[in-house]
Amino acid sequence: MYLEDVNITGFKSFSEKTEMSFQPGIGVIIGNNGVGKSNILDAIVWALGEDDLERVRCYEPGELFFAGSSAYPPADTIRVELNFKSEDRREAPVFRVTREMDRRGTNRFAFQGEPVDRQDFHRHLADLGLGQALQTIIRQERINDILLADPRTRLGMIRATLGETAGENPGRCLREEVFPLFRRYMSYLMPLAEVRFDLGDGQRFDIETTLSGNRVRRAHQLSGGEKSVTSLALKIALFSRLQSPFYLLDEVEPALDYINHKSMQAFLRDVADGKQLIMITHLRSTIDLANTLHGVRTRFDGSSFMKFYFVMDERLLRLYKCC
Repeated sequence: MYLEDVNITGFKSFSEKTEMSFQPGIGVIIGNNGVGKSNILDAIVWALGEDDLERVRCYEPGELFFAGSSAYPPADTIRVELNFKSEDRREAPVFRVTREMDRRGTNRFAFQGEPVDRQDFHRHLADLGLGQALQTIIRQERINDILLADPRTRLGMIRATLGETAGENPGRCLREEVFPLFRRYMSYLMPLAEVRFDLGDGQRFDIETTLSGNRVRRAHQLSGGEKSVTSLALKIALFSRLQSPFYLLDEVEPALDYINHKSMQAFLRDVADGKQLIMITHLRSTIDLANTLHGVRTRFDGSSFMKFYFVMDERLLRLYKCC
């Protein structure tokens, strides 16, 4: 299962219907700061049923609607349609989920074009393997939240993320299911480090990292860049326990030197081997990995539009600078 199409109308900065297509693997979205790239991820999350305005970067419901400009009137209705394909074959079944909302706050949900209530909508999502897809998003401004928390609060955050997938023994799940994947990811991102989980008395969670020179550091003692890659590895390892075919990553790469960019590439290739990644980035090293490339720009009035869409090859990769 993968996300094949996203169709957005009236949502945030998108004044006109905007269509974009993805393939399995890594879909990369690029563009200048402020053009509305993150609004695409917000639209996907909202269409999957998210009602927490903070998670779609809003304070008020009205901020979900295109506000109007010199060229376009304000949107009275917002609509986002997501098309999922069961596999990468032309004849494979396509599943269409849709959410609409008007300015009175009335929501309408549809599955395969047929209206459904909210409960049935979420049931259909779960049947498609999308039951926990709302949780598999990482934003740049929140990438380190899990490591900045104290060990007891951190364990609570992890339990909230895993939910029922952790079973009756979250500690066992972390040690036997999450840690092996976390250690593998860290072997790319911090290849000279040795890592272990410290669950203490079962009421706390910490990460102990042994760096070159036998320097031992706990999560809060890591540098900014070390925190970012450790947080990224931990969250992606946790996501592996959730019901979602894709991960949404919003500028999650920390400031890295050339060698570490290559390490990040190896990590992303590994993750994309089993999950679809839809990523916002400014880094050439990440763009190099794209299966599809999407360029977002703004019109003279500030509304967003898709400037181009490429199924990537080496020749087209050189054109990314035009965005």
